[in-house]
Amino acid sequence: MKVTLANHTKTILKPLEEIASDFNLEITELHNQPVSEVLNTGTPSLVIINWIDGMNSEICSAIRKIKNMKSRPYILLIGTKDTANDLSEGVASGADDYITIPFTKDELKLKFTVLKKHIDLSSSLIKTKKKLIKFAKEDPGTSVLNRRALLDEMLSEMGRASRSGDFASSIMINMHNYDDLLNNFGTKIFDAFLGEFASRLKKSIRPYDKIGRFETSRFIIFLPRARNEDAGKVAERIIKNLQSKKFRYKENYIEPCVSIGISELDPDDVENKGNPEDQQMNDLVLESFIRRSEFATTTACEKGDDKIEIYTF
Repeated sequence: MKVTLANHTKTILKPLEEIASDFNLEITELHNQPVSEVLNTGTPSLVIINWIDGMNSEICSAIRKIKNMKSRPYILLIGTKDTANDLSEGVASGADDYITIPFTKDELKLKFTVLKKHIDLSSSLIKTKKKLIKFAKEDPGTSVLNRRALLDEMLSEMGRASRSGDFASSIMINMHNYDDLLNNFGTKIFDAFLGEFASRLKKSIRPYDKIGRFETSRFIIFLPRARNEDAGKVAERIIKNLQSKKFRYKENYIEPCVSIGISELDPDDVENKGNPEDQQMNDLVLESFIRRSEFATTTACEKGDDKIEIYTF
């Protein structure tokens, strides 16, 4: 457990060091530094503040307002019985608990046993929340964005494109022999193949591009700051990555047949005034943007397998 200790004295540091091995404590001491310096010590699980004259409860609220910290640290105040009222104000302002001097080693161990349970529970809840958010946004079969999350990301990126005046592009990849492959190989084998298929798509794009499963057999890639020509190069890279190594299961080869459609978004088409009407208009702009890619995909499919088509007005 990482611990940041502020305004400490030997009276406080010594008993902490005595129980350090029991709770696997990694103690970082702040010497004549503001308590906000906890930022420079990493993200501690526990912040211990020795309450001294001149301190006020704003210290606790200031720590809670720090946005750079990865998680919310547990704040434990240490003071004397004479400062009990100040300690109570500190708890009201953001601290989690306090302990008064003098205390025995057993009392300190009991306090740490309780706060460790609290920290472990909070950490577990944070991890669970992150997993739930991930599952809510992720397509379970391919680990790319699901349809709803994809559309939300595209709307958000469209807003950025409008504010910066940058064009954006959409690539739709349609696997038009999807049903045949599923029927021929079965769900278990096909799911494994689909995960690899999506992985190759992700390897073909930039880290900040957005990729999601739009429909059962269709994927969309949103490319910020990209024109049709840039999207065409990405599409060619996708075809190359799909063809470079055949998808194989035991003695059988799985050969997806894809068609790719590309469309371009003019930033002037996007409304960014923040009005409710603008949101509705941007939903229509997004739908049109996607339909153009879809139309281009259909045209590419008519020309044969692994073809690329750019939508033109």
